[in-house]
Amino acid sequence: MDKKPILYLSHCGSSIGGGEKQLAYLVTNINRTCYRPLVVCPDDGVFAEHLRHAGISTVILELPPWRKVKSVIARRSAAKKLVALAKTHNTQLIHTSDSWFNPYLWAVKNQLKIPAVSHVRNLLTPRQVQKYRFDQMDRIIAISEQSKTPLVQAGIDARKTEVILNCVDLSVFQPAPVTAPPAKYVVGIVGRIEPFKRQKAFIEIAAKVATRCKRVRFHIIGAALDTPEHRAYEQEVRQLVAKHQLQDIIHFTGHRTDMPKAMLALDLLVTLSAGSVIAEAMAAGKPVIGTPIGSTTDMIVHGVTGYVMPLEPIDEIANQIIELADAPTRSLSIGQQARKYAEEAFGVKAHVRKVQDVYEKLLIKG
Repeated sequence: MDKKPILYLSHCGSSIGGGEKQLAYLVTNINRTCYRPLVVCPDDGVFAEHLRHAGISTVILELPPWRKVKSVIARRSAAKKLVALAKTHNTQLIHTSDSWFNPYLWAVKNQLKIPAVSHVRNLLTPRQVQKYRFDQMDRIIAISEQSKTPLVQAGIDARKTEVILNCVDLSVFQPAPVTAPPAKYVVGIVGRIEPFKRQKAFIEIAAKVATRCKRVRFHIIGAALDTPEHRAYEQEVRQLVAKHQLQDIIHFTGHRTDMPKAMLALDLLVTLSAGSVIAEAMAAGKPVIGTPIGSTTDMIVHGVTGYVMPLEPIDEIANQIIELADAPTRSLSIGQQARKYAEEAFGVKAHVRKVQDVYEKLLIKG
């Protein structure tokens, strides 16, 4: 059987976020007797090296922002190089892990007449759906029902979009043996320190908890990117910790490359932005509190594996944290249910099989 080359576009090659983890799960577990993955990264670094170490062919090709005026000439050159690369490798299908690269997909699809798949990991507006040529995609993979909604609102045929939840390596993220409840109850938030992840709101929640429950500690897991905007936000986060005098109970872990171990140090995950970290925490046997954004409502079974709660007022999340901290046996029980659910819903093999089904339908049709 001839292996069908598939070209993937990654959001970045220099760091590993949730999207990069999900892309790595896909390309390293795809059926290699049927498909030959090639990943294009716009820069080099830890993610590109991770792919190379896993035996995945990786090419570094800068892909300038398509819609910025200053990128007009550069993007044309990049698109030509991308088309040439796809042609050289006899690419049969192109798949972007970042929907902002849709115009580049369209350029390859238009030139080579091959199917294009766009992965939607962000919450879009109907206007963004129109701007980024989703109507030109052959298939769209959304990570939640909420992510699919603006596509339909913008006029995209609902039958073109498949909802496939994020996955997690269940062999790597595993619960620790159940022991006696710990003296301290550790609550964590995971992700780059940036406005979208809402670490400042997390600190406000921590401040509410600290006034009523002295045994709770908080971990902020992640680091800011080296940009003026992200550095400024991290400074605001740290200033807020000082303002509330929480230095003794909030620990900044920095960027972690050992997320399974970092997750085991927690008793509860709080996420205010959704993402694959929900699957990781549940696989590690941790209850999760999230807000109704993105894939959160698709991933958390409210009252069983965790809680989906509004961000405002923050008192409700603070109250729930205190309730779990005061009932550690119940918290452990919810964590056990979370692991069981993760085994049923977030396995890598099932995830990859669903994506491959999308490919097969397009390639047979094409």
